[in-house]
Amino acid sequence: MKLGEKLIKGRRIFLIWSVIGIAVHIIALLVLTPWTDQLGVASSPQRQIYRLIFDWWVLKLPISLLGFSIVAEKSLWLAPRGRFQEGKTYPIFNTYNYTAIAFMAALFTAAGILNYNFFDLAAAPATIAVTFFNPIIGFFTLWVGGIARALIFGTGNPVFWALGQGPSDGATWLWLGIFFWWFRESTKWGKNPAFVIVWWIAVYVIWRTVYMFDIWVWLNPVPALWARMVWFFTQFLPSGLLASVAGLVAAEALIRARGRGTKQSAAPRK
Repeated sequence: MKLGEKLIKGRRIFLIWSVIGIAVHIIALLVLTPWTDQLGVASSPQRQIYRLIFDWWVLKLPISLLGFSIVAEKSLWLAPRGRFQEGKTYPIFNTYNYTAIAFMAALFTAAGILNYNFFDLAAAPATIAVTFFNPIIGFFTLWVGGIARALIFGTGNPVFWALGQGPSDGATWLWLGIFFWWFRESTKWGKNPAFVIVWWIAVYVIWRTVYMFDIWVWLNPVPALWARMVWFFTQFLPSGLLASVAGLVAAEALIRARGRGTKQSAAPRK
């Protein structure tokens, strides 16, 4: 059985696992009370480890697999842009996808020249990865690129990025990509660039806030938590939104150019 078929077949398991993960995560929050000083100062090693365990391995791993299963059954999403053929099955991993991951991870790494605490420039290549390519390519772009960025630019611990922070970040963008693809390809408003941008802005702000909030809770006790949330809403989220919209505009231009090229190559020659 191919990987895509296994993911689709396991969707119910992933859904149940996700519900259990959410419940366990809530219980862990109530027991460990990370918003107090019980786990030490902000971003202490103990907090980092608890964050890795509960944010990724307990909460977001099954949610990510659920997202993978959704993408796995969408042939249009998995096909290279401009090359989709009705009835053809497209693999999750092939040479094209490996190349796309490597290329986009390199762009994501290069964006680390600006530290995300100052300006989230990496949101631009992340957006292109999940919109022009597909959400699974975006997931691995963030994971691999995050490790490389930590190694080259020192934006975090590369071991922590490999073991949990990277895939957790990738999971955020995996679902942003799913929301984008659904809206663009399954609604009557999806072919209007203005509506796509408005949809993206709304989803980006809401999803990143909700999906990343537990990270800040695990890493920061009160009152450091409030300071971190002020930074999140006044600097990280606005800068990431600005960069992501730029990435979305670039992706839309590439998508339309690829579509025009396909139509021209398919037209009969006179």
